[in-house]
Amino acid sequence: MLSQRVVNTGIASLALALLGLAVWRVQYQDSSSELFQANDLNNQVTTELSFLQTSAFVDQVYMYAGLAVDNKHETGFIAKEIRKHNYQTVIRLFTSLDDATFRAVLWDQAVHCLVWPPFVRYPGLSETAKTDLRAYTAAGNNVIFLGNYVSVQFMNDVYGFQLMDDYQNGPYYRNDRNVRNTPYQFLPSRIEQASIETYAVNTRSIPPGGKSMLDTLGATVAFV
Repeated sequence: MLSQRVVNTGIASLALALLGLAVWRVQYQDSSSELFQANDLNNQVTTELSFLQTSAFVDQVYMYAGLAVDNKHETGFIAKEIRKHNYQTVIRLFTSLDDATFRAVLWDQAVHCLVWPPFVRYPGLSETAKTDLRAYTAAGNNVIFLGNYVSVQFMNDVYGFQLMDDYQNGPYYRNDRNVRNTPYQFLPSRIEQASIETYAVNTRSIPPGGKSMLDTLGATVAFV
C-alpha cells in the first residue's frame, strides 16, 4: 500500500500540474457572525489544509526530462508546481531511458515517487525497463502520469490496461464516493475547466480497483 506521504505528494502534484486549478477558497461569514461560527470556520480551514503540512510530502521526486517530453515549456512548470506547497521537495531529473539508467532511478531507495510529464512522442522503453517499472509500481511506489493520448497508450502498453481516451467539456466534479480519505476530499466540489482542453479517459475503461477522483459525464481527468 502506498504510504500517506507518497499519496499526498503524488495526488497534490497531479491535481496542481494537470489541472492547474487546485485552489481552496474560503467564504467568510458576515462580520456580525457569532464567535462560535468564526471558530467553526477556523477549524474547517485547519482541517482542509492539514494535508499540506510539510511533513505530509515526500522529500524527493524523480521526473523524466528526456527527448519524449517538452522540456522547454512543461518540465520546469511541473517541477515548480510540485514544489509549490513544499519548497524543500527535491526534483531529481533524469533524461535517459536506457536500462541501466532507468533501473538506477527505480532502485533508488531514497525516492518513491516517479513523475512522467505529458509526452510529445512515444518514449522508447525496453521490455526489461517496462518489467522494472511494473515491479516498482507493485512494490507500492507512486507513479504519476500527466496526460495526453500518448500517456494513455504508454500506460496501456506497460501495465496491460485498456484505457480509452475521452473528452468532455468541464466543469469537473469531485467524486465524493471515491475521494474519502484522500487529499482530493479537500478540493472544491466543482472545478472549472482550464483555459486549454483537459485530456480525459472514459471512466468505464479504468482497470478494476481504480477510482475516478474528478469526472463529468463519464470522463475522468484524475484517477488513481
